[in-house]
Amino acid sequence: MLFLLGCLDLLAQEIEKADYQFPINPGQQNYLAGTVGEIRSSHFHTGIDVKTGGRTGLPIYAVADGDISRVKISAYGYGAALYMKHPNGTYSVYAHLEDFDPKIANWALRQQYRKESFEVDLFPESGQFTFKKGEIIGYSGNSGSSSGPHLHFEIRDAKHQPIDVLTLGFDEIKDNLAPVVRKIAFISLEEDARINGFFGRYEFNLEKRGIYFENTQPIHLEGKIGVEIYSYDAMNGIPNKNGIVKTTLRIDGDTIFSEFKEKFNFGKQRNALVHYNYPAFKRGSRRFNKLYLADGNEQTIYSRINKGYHFSGQEQIVIETEDSYGNSSKTRISLSKSQVTKKPDLYRFQKNDNFLHFKSSQQGSVMQDKWSVLEPYFQDDTEGYYVWDLRKGIPESLFVDGKTVPTNLVGMIPSNQKISYVQSEFSLNLKSRSLFDTLYLGFKKELDSARDIELFRFQNATQPIRSNIKVTLKPNKSYNQERAKVFSVFGKRYNYMGGEWSGDEITFSTRDLVSYTILEDSIPPTIELKAATEDILRFRIDDKLSGIKSYRASLNGEYVLMKYEPKRKLIWSEKLNENIPFKGRFTLEVIDNCNNETIYTKTL
Repeated sequence: MLFLLGCLDLLAQEIEKADYQFPINPGQQNYLAGTVGEIRSSHFHTGIDVKTGGRTGLPIYAVADGDISRVKISAYGYGAALYMKHPNGTYSVYAHLEDFDPKIANWALRQQYRKESFEVDLFPESGQFTFKKGEIIGYSGNSGSSSGPHLHFEIRDAKHQPIDVLTLGFDEIKDNLAPVVRKIAFISLEEDARINGFFGRYEFNLEKRGIYFENTQPIHLEGKIGVEIYSYDAMNGIPNKNGIVKTTLRIDGDTIFSEFKEKFNFGKQRNALVHYNYPAFKRGSRRFNKLYLADGNEQTIYSRINKGYHFSGQEQIVIETEDSYGNSSKTRISLSKSQVTKKPDLYRFQKNDNFLHFKSSQQGSVMQDKWSVLEPYFQDDTEGYYVWDLRKGIPESLFVDGKTVPTNLVGMIPSNQKISYVQSEFSLNLKSRSLFDTLYLGFKKELDSARDIELFRFQNATQPIRSNIKVTLKPNKSYNQERAKVFSVFGKRYNYMGGEWSGDEITFSTRDLVSYTILEDSIPPTIELKAATEDILRFRIDDKLSGIKSYRASLNGEYVLMKYEPKRKLIWSEKLNENIPFKGRFTLEVIDNCNNETIYTKTL
């Protein structure tokens, strides 16, 4: 064990001491649109995003001597990307490129023609493409899932774990500004936990006073409560809100939580969904960093952990945040020792993790096998507030404001178990690793008569899910199974999900338990000619419902490579031999996800 730790320490020293060059505009001040460890929708950002001033085509330099070990070209994700292996065992990654060094580009083009595919994942032989530090290996772009021109750059250790590249001390990035902490939130983790006299989750604004960010409203805490913050790193010369690498929570001087985003395990990236408060974010809040370990969180960035702290109302809370350049800030929360009461705004009921929280102008009750009258934890002249722990049982209805309100909760599914859950209108098949935590499944089947569609409304949109769940829908309507697939429903917007029919049932995979329907798509894709000459062929391709599944171009029966840019819905040709003109019968076939096909032909 000591030997292993020694090897890891040695590798860290090699990474730190290695002489890396900045990959773009070296020797000039650069600006970042993203940093390592930044919390994204379902992962931690693993590199830095270097701004290019809205331009593409800037030279990208090898940061150290090495060989190109991987060339990946995709319409999504990293787009056109290069991976480089260095003598010290580390790797550098350059993503969203517009083009490669000519030697790499010509080789990749031949591979694309050989495979007859725009999307390729290639692994050159060792020594096939060797570059010295400072040599140009490619050009910046906006390819893949990039939302604007920039360079995504990473350095990974020998195990392909991304490290914080800013700790290597690049002078091209200027940062002497401390992190900013805008808000703090507290959440009840047990039935008797209270924030200002009430159960639930509540956010409070912070204000900079001297050296501390401090609360501007009184806060009283009692019971087991989780602490969360909304914070970001400010950097010189840019308005971006970038990520913070170190956060420490101290209560009465004792460190009870500490995280350090110095490197990441790709296999645990989806744990970001339980690192920040995903339910609050889905309800419209910011991404609040949890300073407690949620159930199911297996990320390895924590050195001190807690699963909530038992407050008595007397404690002092101090939170330290630090960026990659050692700039730090402190947040100090002064708790009110006396009771503070501020009524929350609840509509009917809310489900918070393991609890139902509701208010009622009349006596509140829950229906399981029979009605059970609850005692309010708070009561005034107009209404009472109630909490029900779902671990005691799942009520089918609540009695709220003199009315029976269905909860639409149909079952409890534990985590870490392989389970098949069957109902008359749907079934779920879960792997043992599908869930982070217990799933209290909500469901309601509806018929939208205005749109003439069946709605399978799963009501767990705010629950993060670790890996795919197989969902089988059992519709009442009949469908043309060659053209009918599953779509998620968000208001009037539909997103294609797919699915395979077996008898009268359709099965698809998802990581989101939201509303779904089944739609028939019988309208083929559209093809719009933009340019057709002896040198270039360019088209706009689109599909209004299920989306583009595939396309193929040929000239006189021979494959023609077409690059694809989904953001602009454009495809355009790239010749294998620039000296041979496009002449003859050109054919373009485009197929959507429901297998509708459009064929375009033209004699050139």
